[in-house]
Amino acid sequence: MIYLDNAATTFPKPECVYQTVDTFSRTAAVNAGRGAYRAARDAGAMIRKVRQELLSLCDARGQAEVVLTPSATVALNQIILGLDWKKGDVAYVSSYEHNAVLRPLWLLEKQLGIRMEELPLRQDLSLDLEKAESLFRAAPPKLVCATAVSNVTGYVLPVSELFSLTRIYGGFTLLDASQAAGLVKLRFASLRADALVFAGHKTLYGPFGIAGFLLRRGAELREVLVGGNGQNSLSLDMPPCYPEKLESASMNTPAIAGLEASLNWLKDQAPWETEQALLDYLLPQLADIPGVRLYTAPPDAEQAGVISLNVEGFRANEVAAILDQHHDIAVRAGHHCAALIHRHLQDKPYDGTVRVSIGAFTTRKELDDLLKALRRIDREKLKGISADILRGNC
Repeated sequence: MIYLDNAATTFPKPECVYQTVDTFSRTAAVNAGRGAYRAARDAGAMIRKVRQELLSLCDARGQAEVVLTPSATVALNQIILGLDWKKGDVAYVSSYEHNAVLRPLWLLEKQLGIRMEELPLRQDLSLDLEKAESLFRAAPPKLVCATAVSNVTGYVLPVSELFSLTRIYGGFTLLDASQAAGLVKLRFASLRADALVFAGHKTLYGPFGIAGFLLRRGAELREVLVGGNGQNSLSLDMPPCYPEKLESASMNTPAIAGLEASLNWLKDQAPWETEQALLDYLLPQLADIPGVRLYTAPPDAEQAGVISLNVEGFRANEVAAILDQHHDIAVRAGHHCAALIHRHLQDKPYDGTVRVSIGAFTTRKELDDLLKALRRIDREKLKGISADILRGNC
């Protein structure tokens, strides 16, 4: 399989991640923070080390606490639902946000009467900060959410500028770095984020089952998920300190150990430079293929290794099915859990886009095979592909 769905999850993982998860699962997968025996103490020490590594990765030592969660979706829900909302409060979101941001806010809009507003875009689909400031003046933000990197077009958003503006009006700033942590250099102080969410299984090259967020010291969130965490077990209240206030249930220690391995592996890698070299090779050739329409970052913005495309005469899921069934190439088709941006991309005739996302293990040979397949795409190849596959995952 030629795997070009790294925006969903990076694959394969570094060999050290597989080995660490397997060894830890067999020899040390005990419940951290729940026992005085050596294995439990060692697991707790490993988790503390991972927290420090994550702080170092984002230049956030002394500035933030690390809250660990099973997924970025859980992290985003904890942050959004953990704010002190009142009826009429306004949450601003970029057009590039994932449904893990949009659906919790939509739930609050229905339940509490808050208002979710989309930040304005320029004609080239870049964020319009001048118009955003006008909106903030008219209706100050309770929350501003922005993804660091679009999971549809690869656009690297100007989050530092947006969040600096948000702070002037007193809003809480939430950065979804699921597609960026480990890939883009994130400096916590200059980002001006109150919370920064990461997903271990994406650009950090760790396993599924471990994610979390950095929470700025001094920022406050209410508990959303509560339960046992080995701290002050005689009290029915969650501990008042962070991160313990926001962490409950047993930690996924094998996944955390795998994340530790991937964080160490990343220190010797240059993932951004690797992706840029592959993009420089791929994008001009895609643009030269007749009938291919590209959806990428705005002209003056940075472009990560995520791009979308469509082919004239085909729905997005038809292209993905042909690439899979006839060429063993894995891409993503549909709307990529990003409800807002597709209206601006005007991709309704195609039922979304075909997303190609490269990673640290992608090769030029694989990209050549993709280019060859797109140049030869033929409606005849749809014959024999089942309706279930053609229905796709939108």
